[in-house]
Amino acid sequence: MDAGSSAILRVEGVYKRFGATVALDGVNFELRRGEVHGLLGENGAGKTTLCNIIYGMIKPDRGSIYLDGRELKINSPREAMAQGICMVHQEFMLIPSLSVVDNVILFTGKNKLFMGRKEAAERVKQFSSEYGLELNPWMRVSSLSAGEKQRLEIIKALMLGARILILDEPTSVLTRLETVELFKSLRKMAENGRSVILVTHKMDEVLASADRITILRQGKNVAVLDNKNIDRNTLSRLIVDREVFFNYEKPESVLGEPVLRVSDVSHVDSSGVQVLKGVNLTVRLGEIVGICGVAGNGQKELVEALIGVRPVSGKILFNGMDVTNLPTDKRRALGMAYIPEDFSEGLVLDFKLYENVALPPKLSSMLTGGVWLKLRKLKEVVWQLIKTYQIRAKSPDSYTWSLSGGNKQKLLLAREFTQKPVLIISHNPTKGLDVAATEYVHQSLLKIRSEGKAVLLVSNDLDEVVELSDRFYVMYGGRLVGEFSHSNLDLERVAQLMLSGV
Repeated sequence: MDAGSSAILRVEGVYKRFGATVALDGVNFELRRGEVHGLLGENGAGKTTLCNIIYGMIKPDRGSIYLDGRELKINSPREAMAQGICMVHQEFMLIPSLSVVDNVILFTGKNKLFMGRKEAAERVKQFSSEYGLELNPWMRVSSLSAGEKQRLEIIKALMLGARILILDEPTSVLTRLETVELFKSLRKMAENGRSVILVTHKMDEVLASADRITILRQGKNVAVLDNKNIDRNTLSRLIVDREVFFNYEKPESVLGEPVLRVSDVSHVDSSGVQVLKGVNLTVRLGEIVGICGVAGNGQKELVEALIGVRPVSGKILFNGMDVTNLPTDKRRALGMAYIPEDFSEGLVLDFKLYENVALPPKLSSMLTGGVWLKLRKLKEVVWQLIKTYQIRAKSPDSYTWSLSGGNKQKLLLAREFTQKPVLIISHNPTKGLDVAATEYVHQSLLKIRSEGKAVLLVSNDLDEVVELSDRFYVMYGGRLVGEFSHSNLDLERVAQLMLSGV
């Protein structure tokens, strides 16, 4: 749609430095009334920093923000919300033990919008109906799906009178159907005069939903485009300044012996809920085996069981050895590597880069010589990883906390791939990564496969699972409820199993 030329928000010449790193270098940005505006860029390009400045979480070193044509100084998120600017983060800010209504009351009460439970429930129903954000106001938040939790976050913002809604990677935990429904809701908001900033790495979603697109690269404006007659290749060249390949060569796999056998694995969590129910699967050398499903159906618990941080009944065999009761470090020593979906699970943020890379004992044992010689060799390894994985860091001595989220994930990936594992268990490995980093991860996983090693790919991204896997399972309710290969692929059946398990 044509959102018109009137800007509700303008950012002019914003500059922000974190230590030696320039995050934003004179960035300009314009958001029009009634538009969905995509914000793209590689990891560390400055997207999140720009949004955090607009939302009042970070103060710019210099530059100006104009709202409705008047300059605005925003010193906190509360001040931003008072001006109708709200942000929905990747991590939901909800209290799981409370109902939808009670979460709404707590949030709006903090912002001096007081209401009782009955009024709050009516308002939830009103916004649910108006924008297609279907939600039961009396349900406990812990029982909601990821998509329903996100709807609650959006409804909370709408209740505060949000005129500008910033969504940071909103589809990272959604199914295809939930993603489609979300974009329908955003379009209705735009038609009603609200404005949306959509921060994402998924170019197809931006092309399907945005009116205009702003691209940042290394903290600077690269382009502002009307979403007409452009494609993924055009966007990727602007984002990373080179050609990016979306279709990978995948030669016929040469299958070897089973490297991982999981037999009748079950687990009851601390609240007494059985989250894994008799899981059986096999991964052979020379193949990528995928697991897809709606988040919260046991994928995380299964991964944690396989790497040794969650006790289970049943049996786990790795390279023919029973590792069911072995701790994580013993499994790693046998050649198992792990890419968690959240970098905070695998990195110590207060450590320097080289210290995080040296954490696994296997890499340390690969370096010979005295202490100083080992340290020099280690830093040489890390320098090479910085270059190979295009990690935006000054040196191996940089502190890990100083990296952007995507660059922390790159560091984690680089460390795990350097271990030369027999099996990589990767859980949402490209979550939060830009198009170039995603391409590199995918090619690296395929390279491991071609070298006769094995990969277990657990991902919420069905396209990723279908494209990379030789075969894959659908997980629902703690069970593997279907197995598919490219010879019997039925995406409608896959979607049905993901949503219902039958």
